[in-house]
Amino acid sequence: MGEARRQRILSTLYPLFALLCVATLILLFSLVGIFTRPPSLLAAFWPANAVLLGILLRYPRLASPPGWLGGLLGYLLASLFTEDPPLKTALLTLGNLAGVSVGYLLFRRLDHEDKRLRRPTSIVYLLLIAMAASFAAGLVGAAINPMLFQGSHLYGLGFWFASELVNYMAILPVILTLPPPGTLPGWRRLLYQTNISWSRLLPLLSLVGTLLLTLLIEGPGSIAFPVPALLWCAINYSVFATSLLSLSFSTLILLALSNGYLTISQDVQTQYWMFSVRIGVMLIALTPLTAASIMATRNNLLRRMEYLAHHDHLTGVLNRAGFWPGAEQMAEKLERGKHPLAVCMLDLDNFKPFNDKFGFRQGDRAILLFADTVKEETSKFKPFLGHIGGDDFFVGYQGTEEMPITDFETTLKAALKKYAQNAESFYSKDDRKAGFITAKDRFGIMRNFDLLAASCAAIVIGKDKKGITMEDIIYATAELKKSAKSSPEKYASLR
Repeated sequence: MGEARRQRILSTLYPLFALLCVATLILLFSLVGIFTRPPSLLAAFWPANAVLLGILLRYPRLASPPGWLGGLLGYLLASLFTEDPPLKTALLTLGNLAGVSVGYLLFRRLDHEDKRLRRPTSIVYLLLIAMAASFAAGLVGAAINPMLFQGSHLYGLGFWFASELVNYMAILPVILTLPPPGTLPGWRRLLYQTNISWSRLLPLLSLVGTLLLTLLIEGPGSIAFPVPALLWCAINYSVFATSLLSLSFSTLILLALSNGYLTISQDVQTQYWMFSVRIGVMLIALTPLTAASIMATRNNLLRRMEYLAHHDHLTGVLNRAGFWPGAEQMAEKLERGKHPLAVCMLDLDNFKPFNDKFGFRQGDRAILLFADTVKEETSKFKPFLGHIGGDDFFVGYQGTEEMPITDFETTLKAALKKYAQNAESFYSKDDRKAGFITAKDRFGIMRNFDLLAASCAAIVIGKDKKGITMEDIIYATAELKKSAKSSPEKYASLR
């Protein structure tokens, strides 16, 4: 089957897929709300609306007419399990879609980073949009509450607003921060920001313990018991993991309250008692999410600063500060390794007259071209590459059974040859034809210099060599560089 035909078939089938996928999800999450609600009352936990908004935002291809139609179909199918009359079903569905529509229109105005909650201010936007969407649903609730439940307009507004707000704030962060399917890491990396250890399970265990205390002790202050544990989790875990834990907390508390498993007041519950509780639960769940977002931003900045401190801004490879720790690690690997180590010092020949004649911008381009050429040609070996300074580079590679040192040396020689060929593009046609340029030497005397090339001095150290430091290696390569520059291959090695 041709690619064009396959794409046509996929484009034809995708609307059906979108409709069925969205309809199935909304049906399932509507049933969760239906089967967890108290008898003859509206659901205290209704995840379907937040799920619909989340998947439309997270997967824009689903935000199409078939996707919206799928959401409507899911609500209607779920009503079959409630045996509600058609008018009640239509009005409740209208309220559901009103909030989702407002939330979707407002979220579309945010940039990509805020949609993925990657900034601390993103949480503020999330709260404001969730409040607007909840208020839109609340307006429908205020209009239909006297008709369907013989209650007041104000109570309908408050009930719908509080219920929707809690659901949006608990569920949306999970969907919006969910890693892409193709890059989904293992559960350990998903949960932790660093390597797993049993000590890092303590925040999670403390959360479980405080939730149990909440259910056992009860009372007005019991729903705040998990707050320190939630903050502890936010400091140690990712935004996605924290959002999952906040969702678990909110769901457990709301279901326990609505079904009588948790009592926080012995007084007679007023109409607005549950409204107050839901807002309180939402604010508690918002706290760790905000802390996690701040920690994620901080950690990203620290990683960025560390990268900039140890990498050359021009070439992207390790700079002098990052070179030495890595070089020492290579020396340690040699001590306990089973294969020889190749240590190579590389630099550009005739770089100074080139830089003096054509300027620093062209000089930077020549250095960047060299770094890119070496990285590209030796990528399969994954060598240790550093830019020591000026036009000096360092490459280290420890051989393996599959890719021995000799293969690496052959590849490195090819990289040197390729660079010399590519570097000719920096010169004029006349310069390339002559094979040299005229420039001042270090004594200020005009003379001819060959075109840019690169040379390499390589020292191959066997596995039986012990006690060799990186300083010893660099000193030895300094003498070998003279032989490399005069070699036809621009390469000299010592074993």
